[in-house]
Amino acid sequence: MRLKVSEAKLLMVLMIAFLVVLGVIEGLGKEKKEEVNQPQPQAKTVRFPIDLNSATVDELVAIPGIGTVKAQAIVSHREKIGRFTSLDQLLDVSGIGRKTLEKMEKYVFVSGETQVNTKVKSKINVNTATQEELEGLPHIGPAKAKAIVEYRTKNGPFRSPEDLLKVPGIGEKTLEKLRGEITF
Repeated sequence: MRLKVSEAKLLMVLMIAFLVVLGVIEGLGKEKKEEVNQPQPQAKTVRFPIDLNSATVDELVAIPGIGTVKAQAIVSHREKIGRFTSLDQLLDVSGIGRKTLEKMEKYVFVSGETQVNTKVKSKINVNTATQEELEGLPHIGPAKAKAIVEYRTKNGPFRSPEDLLKVPGIGEKTLEKLRGEITF
């Protein structure tokens, strides 16, 4: 059987293509073997609990239920507010609700936290508390604590939770989060 010139060229192109594909497959097999023989990077061991005020994204990711996005959000929020003064401030972080906070509590702490993080907390009297004590409230940082002290000094004691809405920087959402934490 004799092949035409065009058929011979086509057969030669197919054989070359076959050899190229075979070479690629062989090369991939070698790369896979090399990957298997490469030492894998060791996962960093994290000792719990970790301080929220110094934790890195890598350390936060080691907490069950906290992925890279939430860990980055925690670090970004810390940079925004300066430092955490209580664990409850994690509720201000996007993606962290009460249930996530409860799961995280055994893995994290806040250095210099003035309140002990327990299920039974004493309420803070907003009419007598110092600025530092007010900063221990959830969602109250130095600026809002200072504004509360300045407002009560200028206008007299707060009589109800709604009076806090008159303080610059405190809105309905913050007030709702404070209700169970404050007294008058």
